[in-house]
Amino acid sequence: MNMTASFTLVPADFVRLQKMVSRRWHQKAGMLSWPFLLRVVVWLCIGLAGAAYARLMREFPEISRPLGVVACLLVVALIAVVTMPYLSQASMRKLMLLPDGAFLSPQTVTLSSDAIRVASVRGDTILPWSGVLALAEDDVNYYLFIDAMQALVLPRAAIAPMAAEFEQFTRHLRASAI
Repeated sequence: MNMTASFTLVPADFVRLQKMVSRRWHQKAGMLSWPFLLRVVVWLCIGLAGAAYARLMREFPEISRPLGVVACLLVVALIAVVTMPYLSQASMRKLMLLPDGAFLSPQTVTLSSDAIRVASVRGDTILPWSGVLALAEDDVNYYLFIDAMQALVLPRAAIAPMAAEFEQFTRHLRASAI
């Protein structure tokens, strides 16, 4: 028996997908991953440079004005470095989420015992359940991961009428990890 639901995702769903992918990546990479250790080294170097800078200001007051200019430039650069990831994500969302693109277009999902079918104005996709590698969820959406970074986003509200069937079809994915 096939069950069908229709929905339209919103930009907030894309933000949630990005957060889910990031959370999964951090879980997989672990606490002592290379990016984490690199951040520790960078912030340690920034701290040591700040301490050396303060010592220079104290020991050589005659060059405090040029050092003050350097300090202002470094603070501006530090603020830019800290805000860059957030600005990059906002820019990426703006460029990737076209109003008439596949993600924001109305979609119809059909669940059957052997596959999930997603249809939109951009085309149809039939994905066998064996092609879904993992299931993740938050309080608004289900995420059917088809690789480590890409997922079908299904709103819980749209799936609610067929929740029992969805649970049955995804039972094997509940404990899966990519």
